[in-house]
This record gives sequence, structure tokens and C-alpha cells, in this order.
Amino acid sequence: MAEPGFWTAVQRRRLNRRQTLAGAAWGAAALAGAGTLACGNAKKVSQGAPSATNRGASETPKPGGNLSIFVQTNYPLDPQKVSALAQQIPGGAMSRIFKYKTSLDPATITNHDFEPDLGLSAESPDAITWTVKLRADAKFQNTPPVNGHAVEAEDIKATFTRALDPATSNPNRAALSMMDSAQIQTPDKSTVVFKLTYPYAPFRSILASPSYSWIFPREVLGGSWDPTKQVIGSGPFILDSVQPDVAFSYKRNPGYFGAPLPYADTMRVAITPDATQQLAQFAAGNLDEIEVRDPFSVPTVKLNNPKANMYKVLAGNAAPLYFQLGDPSSVFQDVRVRRAISMAIDRDVVAKAVYNGDGLNVVFVPGSMGKWSLKTQDLPADLQQYYKYNPAEAKKLLDAAGQSNLQIRFANPFFSLGSPDTAKAVEVINGMFTAIGIKSTIVNLNYNQDFVDAGKGMRQGYFDKDYIVFGNTSPYTDADDWLFSYFHSKSLSNGEHLNDKTLDAMIDKQRTLVNEDERVKAVQEIQRYLADKLYVPSTVGSYRYEFTQPRVRNYNFSDSLGKQTEMYAKIWLAG
Repeated sequence: MAEPGFWTAVQRRRLNRRQTLAGAAWGAAALAGAGTLACGNAKKVSQGAPSATNRGASETPKPGGNLSIFVQTNYPLDPQKVSALAQQIPGGAMSRIFKYKTSLDPATITNHDFEPDLGLSAESPDAITWTVKLRADAKFQNTPPVNGHAVEAEDIKATFTRALDPATSNPNRAALSMMDSAQIQTPDKSTVVFKLTYPYAPFRSILASPSYSWIFPREVLGGSWDPTKQVIGSGPFILDSVQPDVAFSYKRNPGYFGAPLPYADTMRVAITPDATQQLAQFAAGNLDEIEVRDPFSVPTVKLNNPKANMYKVLAGNAAPLYFQLGDPSSVFQDVRVRRAISMAIDRDVVAKAVYNGDGLNVVFVPGSMGKWSLKTQDLPADLQQYYKYNPAEAKKLLDAAGQSNLQIRFANPFFSLGSPDTAKAVEVINGMFTAIGIKSTIVNLNYNQDFVDAGKGMRQGYFDKDYIVFGNTSPYTDADDWLFSYFHSKSLSNGEHLNDKTLDAMIDKQRTLVNEDERVKAVQEIQRYLADKLYVPSTVGSYRYEFTQPRVRNYNFSDSLGKQTEMYAKIWLAG
């Protein structure tokens, strides 16, 4: 928890950066574009699947050309200094131990099956000692001070040594608590042995995760180059230039071990925050891929781009509301207030108003994670009641808690990213708050300045006690990532500054369970506990729609932060 008075000081410091919007406005339909921060993993459901000709299944790949995609904002370059979406930017030029398998079937990524990247295998007899074997043909890009040397065991050790060093200020460090840098051994150039501090069954997912495992050259520890200013990796592309507010530009890495990938000679990642501009650029042929989140606008996008390929994918996020639980004087310390907030939300109305009825309600782990996720409809009746619209009971709970005149600020951290689905959801839910007597004011924020803020933003739990923050969840790939990152008291990404020892113990235990059936049960039990405590009331998750230009071939859909390797490197361009 921050020092006394921190929350007020942060608010004063940021007032000049925020546009405050009073209100109970119930949102009108808006054009959709790319989505909110960290939309989570998505179970893919192909709808109107492109033909084999369009997808390139029966064609000979044609190397060359420029692949054009976009991101919504400027992102830092050092993946150990950031979390969530920013980690995809260095990913085009970097590699991991493993990557996720993708194919022409968009559903393949949902399995999160591993395949080799820098690593060939990772084996353990007890989930404590893990032996990783590396490929022999990988090398870093040929630039000083690395000069194209081979990727070896010492580079893996250096990467995780830096990740675990508190001086790095890695926001993901706590999620690596099973590691001890002193217990990472390199018996030879192609072998790394991790001796963990406790059994950790999903350790391979750590080695595959773009959140934790982009591999640096060992020179990163010597200070001979600055990874915040230059990306040096072994990935399919080389980051050639960065133009703030314009684009990240990549070129093909001629020494990539995965040759003939990438097929494109260059890749331009335009910085395009405005959703309307994203759609216009796609319609003009200046973008090869676009994500549409507003189902109301899908017919228009299809009409304007009749030759484009479309994929319907289930994001299934919790779209949760976050409270300040690190301040003991916060009204949200009272479970009755948290339950009232949840029962004030008519999730069916939100689904219809925002997602044209395509809604999915989960407790926290995204619905795309299948058996690991818990749908609210599957909760026992005594817990399910808190997710049902009941404004009369919500008012009673607020009265009983002495909060009949509750005043809150309802934050939309993604306003600057031009996410119309988020803006609409915030407006609709805000109207529901005011309908039960809560004096709620929408506060539209800047994602980089307010949510990220160099690791001192809302994502890390630095916000005043009268805020409710409309959020999302990072695109992780294992249930433990979501549960530990967002709820464990030792996590540096605990966005509520929650400190619940019972919950900590439950999370710690599931991390050690080698038997998958037992671990699934433990993850489900954790989510039932969250449903009882209502630390993060979920709202409504839904689908999104991926469109690609007809010239895009071999579209191996990935929603992980490693998509530049798993998807973009595999695309080739016809015509």
C-alpha cells in the first residue's frame, strides 16, 4: 500500500489529464475497432470461414511485400518493464523457449499447445527440477554489442536473472516466484536446468508465455546496450525504426532459425488509436487486418469490404469492475457494497445494448479457457444470486452498509484507445448505478498516462478509494496467470491491492498440483470464493470479429501476445 495521502496526490496530479463526464447516459451504438486493454484468450468459432484459396492452404507461399497492421498506442520496448499489450511490440524481434501452436483453423490457439521456439523440450520428474534443451541453430540479430552470436543457455539464465532482479522493476516478477536465479544452472550451451522453489506444474506455460519469457542476449546484464531504446532478439523480424505516434517498422530477419519464415519482407505496425480511422484505413487497403468488437457494425464492415475474410471469435472476458481494497477506509471493504454493485447490473441489458445479445458471463477466468473458466450460471444458487439483476436488494444492501448516498467515480482507462464497446458498456452500467441512487460520474482516462503510468498507474492498483475502474484481463494462457497476477498479495500486478491470506493460500496450493483434474477443481473453487467475496464483479464478455484483406494468405490466427511469431510471420501476401 502507498503512503498516506497517496491516492489524493495522484488524483491532483492527474486532473489536468482527465476529461470528466457526468452521467447516466445510456450509450448509443458506435463504430467498433480494436478493443480494450488485454482482451484475454479467445475460443475461436469460425463463421463464414474463408475459402481454401483465400486462406492459401493450396497455394505456394509467395515471399515479399509489406504486411500492414496496427496497434492503438505507443508502447515501450522493454518487455520486462511492462505488462499486457505492450509486450507484443518487442515480440516480433524476440523469441521464447516455446510458442503456441496455430493453424489455418482459428480454434487451434485455444488449446495452447506448445511447440518449439528456442527450446526443443522441457522435462521434469517432479515439477521442481526442469531440464530444458535448446535448439542449436538460433542466433541473435547481427548488431553490436551482440553481433549475431548463438542463443545459448547463458542467454536464458541472463534473461530470467534480470526478470527476477528487483532493480529491473519488472511488473511480472512476482509471477515468477517459483524461480530462484541462483538455482538456474547451465551445464552446457544447449541445456538449462531450473530448480524451482516449489513444485509448479504449469512451468512450461511460463516458458511459452509472452508475458514472462522473451529471451534477451546475455549482454543485457552488462549495460552495454539499453533495451528500453533498442530491441535485440532472435525473432522472425528486426525492429528497424520507431516513430512515436506514427508506426513501429520491422524488416525480415535474414538469419532467422525458422526460415523460410517470415514471408513478408517488412511489417509496418501503425499507431492508430481512433476506431473510425482504423476502419477507414482497412477499407482503403492500408491495413491487412482489423478487429471489430461492435457486432452492430459488423454488417456495415462486411458491406464496405465485401472481399474481406471474416472470423468470429469468442473473447469471453469477465470485463470486471475493480475496487480500491488497499485503503482500509474504502467503502468497498464492505462485502455488502460490493454485492450491491454487482446486483445493480442488468447483464442481459448490457449484452443486448453493447453486444447485440452475444454475451457470456463468467466469474473471472475467460470463458475461452474451457474447463478452467467458471460461468456464473454454473455457480450454486446462493452465489449466483449476486450476479442477477436485483436493484431492490442492491438498495437494501447499500442502506445496511450505511451507503445510501454513495458517491463514486467510474473510470474508463481505455478511453484514449478509442474502444467504443468499452465506452458504451461504461455508459450503460453507469446508468444502472444512478438508477439505484449511486451518484456516479464517468471519468475518461488516458491509457498510457493513467492506467500504465510507468508502473504506478491504475493497473498496479494506484487509484483513489472512491473509484470503480472498468477493466479487462490480460491475454494470459494459463489459469494461474490470471488468479495470481490479479489477486495474490505478493503480485506486483494486484490491481486492487487485495490482501486475503485465505485466497493467497488457495492460489499457492493450485500452483503445486501436478494432477490436472485436481488443479481444475482447485481453480474452480478459487473462482467460487471470488464469487462469494465479489472482489471483482464481472460484467459481460462477448465475441469479436477479425477481418483480413483478400490478399492475406496462411492466416494462422493467434490471440496471444506472441502473435507476431505465431501469426504474422506465417502470413504471405498475394498479388
